[in-house]
Amino acid sequence: MRKTLTNRLIRASGTGLLAISFWLILAGAVFAQPGIKELPIVEKPRERSSGERITIRSIPIQPTKGVLAVVLDPVIKGQVIIKDATGRVLAKQDSDQDGQVEFQLQRGKTYQIEASSPGYRDASGKSKPLKSNEVVRLKLVPQFATLTLNGLPVNAQVVIDEEPRGRADQNGIATINDLKPGDHSLLVRHPDYNDHLDTLKGIVVGNTVNWRISLAKVAKLTIQGPAGATVLIEGSVQGKINADGTVRIDYELDRASERTIAVELTGYQTLSRKELLAPGPRTLAFKLDPVVTSAGVTDFFDNLSQWNAPPTWKLVGDDRNKKLRVEGPGLGLLKDKTYHDIQEVSNFTIWLDNGKGAAWAVRADKEGRNYYLFQLTGPKSADAPRRFRTYVVRDGGTPDEVGSPIPVSIDLNQNTSYTISFAVTGNLIQHWITSNQTGEKVDLGVWTDTSFTKDKFLFGTFGFCSLAGEIFMVDDLNLEPAKP
Repeated sequence: MRKTLTNRLIRASGTGLLAISFWLILAGAVFAQPGIKELPIVEKPRERSSGERITIRSIPIQPTKGVLAVVLDPVIKGQVIIKDATGRVLAKQDSDQDGQVEFQLQRGKTYQIEASSPGYRDASGKSKPLKSNEVVRLKLVPQFATLTLNGLPVNAQVVIDEEPRGRADQNGIATINDLKPGDHSLLVRHPDYNDHLDTLKGIVVGNTVNWRISLAKVAKLTIQGPAGATVLIEGSVQGKINADGTVRIDYELDRASERTIAVELTGYQTLSRKELLAPGPRTLAFKLDPVVTSAGVTDFFDNLSQWNAPPTWKLVGDDRNKKLRVEGPGLGLLKDKTYHDIQEVSNFTIWLDNGKGAAWAVRADKEGRNYYLFQLTGPKSADAPRRFRTYVVRDGGTPDEVGSPIPVSIDLNQNTSYTISFAVTGNLIQHWITSNQTGEKVDLGVWTDTSFTKDKFLFGTFGFCSLAGEIFMVDDLNLEPAKP
């Protein structure tokens, strides 16, 4: 949705040169920013001085005619009606930009004069018996202000204080002549453009407010889906679906084009699809399927049928006691498994074959591009041996270490097997390590995801990888999801 700058209307008079200069400078700064509306220009009609000289411009075309000049105070455009003594209308004419209008009428008679202008109370007067010429001044008292909006799309609707007040004409101009003094809410709307909401402050009777507003073409989307779901377009968050199952989104675009719309909600599978969007209203419905946590897994690694395994993985040992040998590049993941929380009884056994350590992934997406990664560095690790480290992998990128490495107090060597136990609860992941030689068990701590990924990495599968040249053996995997 296009951002707009909320401006306050200013009061100004023809003598406020310093104030006008200040606002012109400020306006120039605002105009330089694309997509931001111009500051309003507040005009107050000039008041006539009592001694102001009036020049009659026309000459009677007949000797029996005289010129009756009517001037309006303040200097505004208005309609002037001339009537005879019986009330019969003799002439009707609009004043010019100087607030003056002239009539050629019969000499020797008096005339009734009436003047009106939008936003002012009607005024009336009476002439003296007309001679060759006469000037009549009529004072009009302001009753309303006038609001003129420029630069609007044709037929844009203007709503003031929640009441429709007019539409933009073919020139993109909408004029409201009877705006009451005080503060008002303003809404400008058009089916193909963003809604413009603003506040009109300090409206003064008699003022004419000229305001240019820039609107942007938008697709006016109504997205239907589960309450609380987040709506993204081209990866950018646009809003959340309300309790009634809908959300209105104004998405800026000049012409029809294809966009990717995604709807996300915790506990549901993200739904993403491409839509051809165009300026104007459009309703799109998204039905999300709930994420079903998979059943638990027990694997003694007699084969790799439960895994999407890299080609470098091998099963070693005899037919009665095989183990998984993890080495080489690539992340191996359990097939068709999706987990949210995992119980503490989940564990697996490892041997640090080359002494460099071991690594495993939690809540990995099915493509293996986003996941939490944990590394146990062995005694022969080139970088900080005997440490427990935590990483986050996003969009298939390089693992990003989060938090500080935790020293492992238990003895790590290549001759002993170790049981790694773990539990996942919300954005908390906890690990323990037990030496199967001594029985010593050490808490490796709880890692808490406090970044934006805590709302992204909500579900996923489990796997192993070699992060830094580790070669390690795995056996007796037991993974038990937490019950809803």
